[in-house]
Amino acid sequence: MTFASVPRIPRRNLNTTTSTCIALALLTFFSLPLGAAENRLVAEFWAERQPLIRPEGDYPVRREAALEQILREAQWTFSGMVYGYRFYYRPFDRARQVPEQFQLELHAEIPWGDPSLSVLAVRHADARYYAQLQYRMADFQVAWVDGWQSRAIPRSAAAGEAALWPGLEQKRTAVEDALRMAVREHLRTVSPNKPHSASGRLLLTAPPRVWIDSGAYRASVEIKIRVDEVVQYEYH
Repeated sequence: MTFASVPRIPRRNLNTTTSTCIALALLTFFSLPLGAAENRLVAEFWAERQPLIRPEGDYPVRREAALEQILREAQWTFSGMVYGYRFYYRPFDRARQVPEQFQLELHAEIPWGDPSLSVLAVRHADARYYAQLQYRMADFQVAWVDGWQSRAIPRSAAAGEAALWPGLEQKRTAVEDALRMAVREHLRTVSPNKPHSASGRLLLTAPPRVWIDSGAYRASVEIKIRVDEVVQYEYH
């Protein structure tokens, strides 16, 4: 399945280097006006200083490289908390010899270098860099998030995992796997019979929790989910 064209928020004309983005994120916090704590998302992210799977480049990981990794993770995470994702899911079916399929795409994305994304604090502990980041939402973004607050929109939660190999991108893969599991668990409550496929939208209601255990990244997520279509086998 290929998704239809996904609407994107207007992007600024950014040709911003990584160093400039990091400096901007750090400086933005110190120029915040009073009352800027309203309509904001805050989360803590971490990056390993000495990852088990060594990345290309400097090792141990330099502070700037770790902050770039953290900023990119925050960009993706906050996008999922503000705009959410579109998903397509097809359950595994042994009898029909159908493999499980899961596709996930951000509905829209916070641009790289957005000054609304800022770093509140950075610390180094337990061979990791930790950074607390905030994203200040514009009025139209607050309205978008508020549209998900209805109690009629179901919630789901689940955990997922991904191998440490081949590297840092597996951290996001673990979160995506947790989202897959959350969709699967919700579908079990709305479709008594295993469907051919389902599609819809979901929104992160909290930052994913990610940790390392037994040689794998593990993640847990909490979401709100809207199932737009469930296709049963008898109608496919």
